[in-house]
Amino acid sequence: MKGFKWILLFTIVANAAIVLRLVAISQAGVSSLVNMNSIQNGDIVLRDSKSLIGSQFKMMSQHDKKFSHAGIIRKENGTAFVYHMANEKGQSGLLKTNLCDFVNTKVCRSYEIIRYPLKDSKRIQLLHQIDLLVKDKIHFDDEFKLNNQSYYCSELIAILLNNYSSIHIPYSQIGVYKYYAIDNLYYHLPIQLIFKK
Repeated sequence: MKGFKWILLFTIVANAAIVLRLVAISQAGVSSLVNMNSIQNGDIVLRDSKSLIGSQFKMMSQHDKKFSHAGIIRKENGTAFVYHMANEKGQSGLLKTNLCDFVNTKVCRSYEIIRYPLKDSKRIQLLHQIDLLVKDKIHFDDEFKLNNQSYYCSELIAILLNNYSSIHIPYSQIGVYKYYAIDNLYYHLPIQLIFKK
């Protein structure tokens, strides 16, 4: 009987250790994959979403159909968040999502983090503009039109980067319809790849 108690105690302790390790790995999320020190405010995360809408939006890219959604990374108190235009889970507009959740394998097949050549002063201005957009509660552009005071993910990023970086983000065009596809954000542009998964 004494031996059984020791076996039972050992089993409980071993299982508790395994559970604690799995929780730690889960909480580490992206941190265990990406060196958080290598990420800067203003970096862009591109992901291949698993959703039907993501698959459709991915097809709008004319050169590289690798990604379907994008957002701007901002670190707050040591945690990386993604600011992205979306209409999901009952929320619409400029959403703030933990980077770990944004690239979670439940919603994402693959992702990359890229960086544009931004001066520090321009990076600060870009982040300030995000604050203003959050305050103004801008709407998600479900019509995907340019110049209508609402935005979709790649449109917002393209406009911000055209204003604050030294790169000009081009638009795509089908007939007279002009739009910013996801691949416009990186295809043949002088960007730096920070991380790829």
